[in-house]
Amino acid sequence: MNRLQSGKFWLKFVFFSTLVSLLVLAGLYASVYHFFTAERIQRFADSALQDTRRTIRFDQDIKRIWFPRPTFTLKNLTVSQPGSSQTAIEVKETRIGLAWESLWQQPVIEKWVLVGVNTSLEQSANGQWNLQDLWRKESPAARPRRVIVEDSHLRLRLLQDEYRIEQFGLHIDAPEKGSRRFEISGVSDYQGSPLKWHGAGFLNPVGSSWKIPVIHLEAEGRLKDETVKIMADSALEWQTKTNIIQAVGLSLQTDSSYQNLHLSTQIPRLVLRNNAVSINSLSSAFTAGEKGNQWDGSVIVDKASLYTTIAALDGVEIKASHRSDTMQTHFTAQGPLVWRQSTGLQADNLQFTSLQDSIAQSSQPRFISALSGSFVMQDWNNWQAKLSGSFDRQPAAFNIKYAAQAGKAGRLEAGIGLRRLSLDSYWKDIQQRSDSIYPKFLTSKGMPEIAAQLKIDQIQAPGLQLDNVETGLIANCQHILLSNFKAGLYGGHTEGGVSMTNTTPVSYRLQQNAQGVQIRPLLEDLFGFRSISGSGNAVIDVATKGSDRKSLTEALTGTLGINVVNGAWHGIDIDNILQSGNVGKQSQSGQTAQTPFQRFALNSLIENGVSYHLNTELLSPSLRVTSQGYTDLNKQTLEEELMIYDARNPKAKPVPLKISGAVSNPSVTLDYQRLTDGLNTRKERRKALEDTLREQWQRLMPD
Repeated sequence: MNRLQSGKFWLKFVFFSTLVSLLVLAGLYASVYHFFTAERIQRFADSALQDTRRTIRFDQDIKRIWFPRPTFTLKNLTVSQPGSSQTAIEVKETRIGLAWESLWQQPVIEKWVLVGVNTSLEQSANGQWNLQDLWRKESPAARPRRVIVEDSHLRLRLLQDEYRIEQFGLHIDAPEKGSRRFEISGVSDYQGSPLKWHGAGFLNPVGSSWKIPVIHLEAEGRLKDETVKIMADSALEWQTKTNIIQAVGLSLQTDSSYQNLHLSTQIPRLVLRNNAVSINSLSSAFTAGEKGNQWDGSVIVDKASLYTTIAALDGVEIKASHRSDTMQTHFTAQGPLVWRQSTGLQADNLQFTSLQDSIAQSSQPRFISALSGSFVMQDWNNWQAKLSGSFDRQPAAFNIKYAAQAGKAGRLEAGIGLRRLSLDSYWKDIQQRSDSIYPKFLTSKGMPEIAAQLKIDQIQAPGLQLDNVETGLIANCQHILLSNFKAGLYGGHTEGGVSMTNTTPVSYRLQQNAQGVQIRPLLEDLFGFRSISGSGNAVIDVATKGSDRKSLTEALTGTLGINVVNGAWHGIDIDNILQSGNVGKQSQSGQTAQTPFQRFALNSLIENGVSYHLNTELLSPSLRVTSQGYTDLNKQTLEEELMIYDARNPKAKPVPLKISGAVSNPSVTLDYQRLTDGLNTRKERRKALEDTLREQWQRLMPD
């Protein structure tokens, strides 16, 4: 007791304790330094790579520490390719911490940290991974308890594609109840945009297999200024002896700010074997869109196999629908697909259907198609489709080809044949459009130019029917052109061109040479003019612009020439006028007034909706009528000056008339001024009037 209270005792105790500690530390340091010599580390490394035909090199400047565990740090470590001096793995710095017992027993790696790893991971045609010999099974003592990879760069080559991973990180915890928890992270580049991802799960080494009962991955990034978030959950298993990696219960969720896209995908089993991917089935559903513009759909794949140069899908079914404020559209596409590296994508038994209907009110469905055929796509810039079946319940055939060159707009060529096309169910929407009538899809960014050959047996529109239509179609963001337009029209035939230009408002031009047509319905549909009937020819070259019939008529400009036979001039009965001598009385029978003729010829210059004509001529067995004047096509009014001649007695004095007012019911008056022109006295003028009317009356009186 006295010794414990003695200061001398404690001084000796502290001194010897300190001395022992220093000796122990010195011994430990000497042991660590002796154990971690460059030569011994090189032997350890060479021993670890034996039978791999690889070599390992590192800088001779080795850093050694002994607390909290014996650790040595190597810089600029490289591992070669098998049997070659070419580098397979580069490691900027690696720190290996050993358990203390490693100084006297078999080495046990407590913690292994790798910083700045740069390597490639790829699978050969026989299924062997290029680094597989480095992670073959070793004794439990040599297997690292904890592994940390930081700030590394990996290149994953799979199916001849390369995926780069920057800032790669991996943390594998020490085993706990036979399972290791791990975290993984990195940044992948997708189309020039970084995608940052991380994940976590549990790793269970079982015999020659590595099993991950659960793994959860999340990725975030931006694509074209839109956010993207991806989540994936699955169970993984890697059978090292057979080189089979499979994912069970794979679930993918994708959300993007682009059109509020939501995509979910389920794959019950995915297998990677010998550089080939196979799945037993895949189902996916998506929604996208904003207010007034909503997309949704699904994709189902049955038994797909993807190899290095070929991929085969036993069956694919795509269903999608689009909903706007007024319309909803549905379409489906299904069939087997085959992709070959040499020829591209091919579907020999493609089935396609579509349907569009109104939401706000009941209407006849449209875009009703049931087509089948083939589809071939060499790449995104070259593809072709051949489809036949029905469109709007009528037989139809489509041959479509798309081609594009880098940096240039694509070109979509098509051959389209239809039995019958009814525009009735489309016409109302066209008329109700408050914005430009020019198709919006043609002005979309990246829209190709369309060049098509059309052959349609019959086209029906409100008040119009065309038969045996043949034409070439050119359409792009600037104009729509129907060239070499040929069609049966109102009992005859017409040829020419039609164009629409994307101006504000939209501009139009019509150039037609019609032969043997019924003139009255032609003029009524084009100009709202219904006063001339009969069969004949018409040469039309007019241009206009506007958004409705009124504005189109007011801006109408061009030329019109018609020659009609065996027709009638409606709204005036000239024979009756001359017989009765009363220009105010149109018809004795009370029927609609008209003047029959054998031939009628008119050449008109149209300016701003007004048709001006000179030397218009009408011939009948008893009359020859010439006129000049104008017709306001918008107001449907006319002003005409007529000269009526006796067809059987050309020397007889003609009767001048004036016609004015509404086209449908004009006012007819005797042109007294022209009749008495050159006469001085009232008596002379009255006698001239009486003689002329008597002469015409006697001409028309029966013998």
